[in-house]
Amino acid sequence: MKKYHTILIGIFAAGVLMTGIGAGVAFTEFSALTYGGKEFIGETEMRTEVFDVEYEPTEERQFIGGWYDWEQTDVLTDASVPEDTVRFQVTYNEKQIVPHAYWAEDEGTIYLHQRWIGEEDDMELIMEAKDIFLKNLKEGRLVSFDTKGMEEVTIWVNPANENDVRLVW
Repeated sequence: MKKYHTILIGIFAAGVLMTGIGAGVAFTEFSALTYGGKEFIGETEMRTEVFDVEYEPTEERQFIGGWYDWEQTDVLTDASVPEDTVRFQVTYNEKQIVPHAYWAEDEGTIYLHQRWIGEEDDMELIMEAKDIFLKNLKEGRLVSFDTKGMEEVTIWVNPANENDVRLVW
């Protein structure tokens, strides 16, 4: 019986040693990886379009908001924009989204939203991401994935309405 205990203890010790070696090798390989940035997947066909949204000014400022990561911090003024109108110039990927701007009078907010219309199915995007991921992994990089939606939004109002609206995000 003592012989079996010795063999089992030896097998256990070898297992612990192999696990330690495997964890060390995995940690060394993982720590050698670098971040390779963001990769865009899916079809891309960029388009720029202008949307005018009319609103009625009130005593309180109208908010401008939506599902977009705003880079613009102030509303620009342009005398060519009609009074009581917010003009959005949107550069977007027409293969993936459709932008939609409207005024929600009851909320006092002018919204810019997007609706996903991606023509690829999810599995097609996953397989494209898998191929890019494996290619980068062979080169020692990890990457993140995204699809192009709204790339740039610029917002203007008439100078007479400059104090009637403000951006929120």
